[in-house]
Amino acid sequence: MVDRLTEIIIPSDATPGAKEAGVAEFIDFIVSSDPDVQYGFRMGLTWLNAHSERNYGTKFLELSPDRQNSLLEPLAFKDKARPGEEDGVRFFSLIREYTVTGFYTSEIGFKELDNPALKFYSESPECPHKGDPEHRNLS
Repeated sequence: MVDRLTEIIIPSDATPGAKEAGVAEFIDFIVSSDPDVQYGFRMGLTWLNAHSERNYGTKFLELSPDRQNSLLEPLAFKDKARPGEEDGVRFFSLIREYTVTGFYTSEIGFKELDNPALKFYSESPECPHKGDPEHRNLS
């Protein structure tokens, strides 16, 4: 279920998504390492399945992708939030935060951001302020 939720949040399209970046495994590691988060996370997954069964008569993973999206949309957008779904909104916010963190701290995410930490320089780039080595012109 975590794998599917991360795929919905950062799908694979023309570029790799959460699945290719191993985001579900990252979330499993983070949650298993933090006892303060575990209960709420498990409750969030349970809430989402129960919510799916209330609305569509089946578990979340058994829904079509369109129905999964329609179930998650009110949880993901403040202007679409509905009374009584506050627990789901909190859970979706948490899993979205973990998904984005896991993706953009992965090698794939660094490449998507064109992070300079992944570049190899045969020599150190020189300072662009050659006439001001003390950088007095910078605030």
